[in-house]
Amino acid sequence: QPGQHMFWMQGMNFPIDIIWVTENMQVVYVEKNVAPESFPQTFGPNIYTKYVLEVPAGFADKYNLNVGNSVFFTD
Repeated sequence: QPGQHMFWMQGMNFPIDIIWVTENMQVVYVEKNVAPESFPQTFGPNIYTKYVLEVPAGFADKYNLNVGNSVFFTD
């Protein structure tokens, strides 16, 4: 469901990139290289999103993924 989806790194063992996507499949916020040591800090935009992708750190840079990009899911 669309909402304000905030994330923290409690229990994580490696850094990740976190990508927030609207129901229209537009990237609206990207937090790169979020380290496990950042807990208890929380991350997320001040807008509603429908999807959040947690991917290995460096993914957003490797694939040049930025705010404003469109994404799509495949099988």
